[in-house]
Amino acid sequence: MHLENRIKDVRQVTHSVKTGIKLIGFILLLGLNFQGMGQHRSHGEPLRKGRISLKLTVRDSHNRNAVEYATLLLKKGKNRQFSGITDEKGSHTFLSIPKGDYELTVTSLGYKSRTIDLHARRDTTLTILLLSNDIAMQDVVVTAYESRGATSASRIDRKAMEHLQPSSFTDLVELLPGNVSKDPSMGSANLIKLREAGGTGPSDYDVTSFGTSFVIDGVPLNNDANMQYISNSWETGRNTTGKGIDMRSISTDDIAKVEIVRGIPSVEYGDLTSGLVNIERKKGGNDLEARFKADMQSQLFYVGKGIELTDKQFTLNTGIDYLDSKIDPRNNRENFKRVTGSIRTEKRWTNDHWRWTFNSNLNYRGTFENDKNDPDLTPSGAIDSYESSNNALSLAGTLSLNNRKKGFFRSLSLTASASGSWDNIHQEKTVVPSKLSVVPTATQPGVHDAEILPSTYLASLDVNGNPFNAFVKAIATFNYNYRNWFNIIKVGGDWRMNKNYGEGQLYDMRRPISIDITTRPRPFNDIPAEHNLAFFIEEASKLRLGKHRIDITAGLRSASLLNLDNRYVLDGKIYLDPRVNAKWALPRIGERKPLSIELSGGVGWHTKMPDISKLYPDLFYYDLIQLNFFSNENPAVNRMNVHTFIDDLTNYNLKAARNMKWEVRADFSIDDHRLSVTYFREKMTSGFRQGKSYTRYIYNRYSTEGLDPSTMTGPPDLADLTFTPDTILKVQSVHTNGSRILKEGVEFQYSSKRFPIIRTRLTVNGAWFRTTYNNSQPVYKRPSVVIDGRQIRYIGLYNEDDGYIRESFNTNFTFDTDIPRLKLGFSTSIQCMWFTSSQSMWESGVPIAYVNMEGELLPYTDAERNDMILQHLVESHYENNFKKRTIPIDANINIKVTKKICRDKIALALYVNRLVSYHPDYTLFGNTIRRTSNPYFGMEINFRL
Repeated sequence: MHLENRIKDVRQVTHSVKTGIKLIGFILLLGLNFQGMGQHRSHGEPLRKGRISLKLTVRDSHNRNAVEYATLLLKKGKNRQFSGITDEKGSHTFLSIPKGDYELTVTSLGYKSRTIDLHARRDTTLTILLLSNDIAMQDVVVTAYESRGATSASRIDRKAMEHLQPSSFTDLVELLPGNVSKDPSMGSANLIKLREAGGTGPSDYDVTSFGTSFVIDGVPLNNDANMQYISNSWETGRNTTGKGIDMRSISTDDIAKVEIVRGIPSVEYGDLTSGLVNIERKKGGNDLEARFKADMQSQLFYVGKGIELTDKQFTLNTGIDYLDSKIDPRNNRENFKRVTGSIRTEKRWTNDHWRWTFNSNLNYRGTFENDKNDPDLTPSGAIDSYESSNNALSLAGTLSLNNRKKGFFRSLSLTASASGSWDNIHQEKTVVPSKLSVVPTATQPGVHDAEILPSTYLASLDVNGNPFNAFVKAIATFNYNYRNWFNIIKVGGDWRMNKNYGEGQLYDMRRPISIDITTRPRPFNDIPAEHNLAFFIEEASKLRLGKHRIDITAGLRSASLLNLDNRYVLDGKIYLDPRVNAKWALPRIGERKPLSIELSGGVGWHTKMPDISKLYPDLFYYDLIQLNFFSNENPAVNRMNVHTFIDDLTNYNLKAARNMKWEVRADFSIDDHRLSVTYFREKMTSGFRQGKSYTRYIYNRYSTEGLDPSTMTGPPDLADLTFTPDTILKVQSVHTNGSRILKEGVEFQYSSKRFPIIRTRLTVNGAWFRTTYNNSQPVYKRPSVVIDGRQIRYIGLYNEDDGYIRESFNTNFTFDTDIPRLKLGFSTSIQCMWFTSSQSMWESGVPIAYVNMEGELLPYTDAERNDMILQHLVESHYENNFKKRTIPIDANINIKVTKKICRDKIALALYVNRLVSYHPDYTLFGNTIRRTSNPYFGMEINFRL
């Protein structure tokens, strides 16, 4: 069976690789055939009398690096103009243009545009320096800043991370609109929630974090093959299967910059619904860096080294970090540890026509959790312990080809990665059954004798997983221009493979970790691999109409799952994600301090495929006791007879989760002051969740009336006993597309100029969020009402299962001061959560239908409501359950300070959160709620040699 699965996987991979090779070959052929297209028509033409050549080079004013793809607009009078785009050296030459006076405007993404007057009388070579948006905001940016692109995105650079002093990527989320600082929570998985009121949602709505894609150096992190789960209390908060990336595992010390796309990302990025986290790690430099941090829960150590050989066009970067966190410093029995390391290289080769670049990286990421009770504090020395380890190793490489000449074909890149993880969960527990329970050893359906679990026993469980992920991506870009219309076309595709080669859950079936277990050990390796194939095409256009500039990015992405059984509706299903973003830059208003206004908006579909755990759930085992004959005086006559049922809970109708987003934004800038306001709406109606189904089981209940153990020589024979056929309706959990999530909100951010006298800048950001969660599908429930000693046997079908409306509004005021003369930087942040509210949606409690003992679904009418038995299907709810709960203002003042010494080679930093807090008491339903808080602080020392 294993061999057949591996052969099938190899065939699928071979087919996918062949498809990718054909795609790359087609792209190369297309690029070479059209190499001459799109060039400036003046290239190669001899200079005519009265004409000159003008060579322009655009560089970064701070580091003098070349600025690629900068847009050049050369105007002569009102009716004549020339345009061009810089190459990878930041240069462009206008050939054979008339002599005269020109107005030159230079623009580039991430830089302030610049306009200068030229008096061109002879062949001229000129270098233009552009001021980056970061530098324009007065050199030091200690908060996230809003992207200048067409979609809403927050950018966080290295300076902001150093000032924030994070322990994991979780801390960076504080910088996003709508978020506030929080104490580290290393005892549970840290899942990202973008644009959600309160920052968290119920577990059935974790599709929001599952649908957020983390990409590191062009390669997505993937846990779609993760199967590390256990069905007991220890997994509460720790299980990330089908929930997304645990941000505790991501160190920030090797990160150079992060872009978190909250709006509509490029179609280049897929298998997501909520957003994109694009991480770029450090590259180049020759510094040796070290960091030591300690706070109230954890200690962190990091060391990294860069090597840059400019003459050989080669860079090497390495880094390793170690985090040890005590969830409660008073309790050394629960802790979380993280170890990460990476080696990253880049090598370039150039000639007159091409530039080749090869990037590679080797990465290790390990997380380790321990939690156990104190046997001395439990009755009879009961043991309850949990250990988890995850060791992930990945290798990735990107080969890119860039055309150094002007032409239709601009670049081609191929990225490939493979990652494997060795995961283990080990649990030991003293089990004391609270009821008569069967030893769950049956692996085949039918009738059989069984044993009874002892009154006390020690159980152990291991979950061994080896998830493997492969990723291949090819992308090509093409360029064509026509007068004031500049276009870049992006074409590509990617393939992902997810497979778990682990042994699965391993335990002694005679001593299960839980008496209510409904599964049996299953090798993860028996589960087929998941293959995700996608293609995309996108065009980014820039159009200049006088002093107006319009940027439009439109694309289409297709995605489908391969290697599926034809019973799945996903088999052969192709999902199309169209996405459009547009930005309109209006003419500047004013002369001395002009006002810039930019209006932008976007709309798009986003699709996330189900992971392996949803496509291939565990079989459901149900043991029904037919006979239980027991005698203390004569154990030889004891007999337990059980009918075991096995059900496949696979939902072959499961579909992909789809989210539709749209947003509009206005951006205003004047004299280094900037205000950005975004309104957005999102609608997902097919999110993944645990839905409900039912199954009808028929078995025999044997009577032992009249049996006398003292006169028997052996167990009773079923053939000699009378029995009564019985029926049970069982409600079971299945994966469905029932989660509906509606998001609406307003995000805003204002940043002032740095006032020269006090060297301080004010940044104000915040958001109003309203998030609605509810189940879009009816749900089956069996009431817990007991009649005549038995739980009610009917099942109700209810339209309203759960629903929540959450709302929040916050504003953060950050005053950051930079004093270069003293090499001192500090910030004071006033974080105000003006209110948060939650309200459960109305539930009538009346079913729309019910299931009778024959398994028939019948309408629930007034007649059933008056029936002595069926009336109990109506659920009772307290009116207070549906009233709105509002928590008033919660304001905190946080400070951060950084001081550099020893010629900037050593930096000392500290932070204190909630140095001052204001959270008044409030009344809820007649009860007074009192709130308290304590400061949280930490400090660190950094070396850069």
